Amino acid sequence: MFDILARAEQALPELLRSLEGWNSLDVAYEPPRVERLWRPFEGHRLYLHRIHPCESALYHPHPWPSIIKIVAGGYEMSVGFGAGDKPPPYAARLKLVPGTIYEMSNIDGWHYVLPSVENLSIMITGAPWDRWSPGPSPDVKLGPLSEAAIANLISAFRVVYP
Repeated sequence: MFDILARAEQALPELLRSLEGWNSLDVAYEPPRVERLWRPFEGHRLYLHRIHPCESALYHPHPWPSIIKIVAGGYEMSVGFGAGDKPPPYAARLKLVPGTIYEMSNIDGWHYVLPSVENLSIMITGAPWDRWSPGPSPDVKLGPLSEAAIANLISAFRVVYP
């Protein structure tokens, strides 16, 4: 996935020229809140995230293989490993800074991200796994970002990828 991330970064200046092709989601059912833009990219999904500071964070497995690059800010991350829906013990606690790249390529990998400052990151995901992953309760409906929030997030990434 490192090669796909590198190609996505090369393509970002062009992809950021327009709002066309980008989808959005305001992921606010558990901390941290994530403002998300996404689009298809080479048979994968390319995500742009603004992750807001918080005091606690959801420890979770991903429903897909992924690679993430922090482009601004940074965060604390703990990782663990375990099948099923019961959180495994933490195996490591890390402090990640801009430029950090990490890949979550095992179906049973868990993590949380705990930013103390606003964070910008890129994520590439592969095909979804058949794996439990937490989501909002049925009474919570996630919606798109406002047009102003989309434009603001695109602008923030244009600074990094002019």
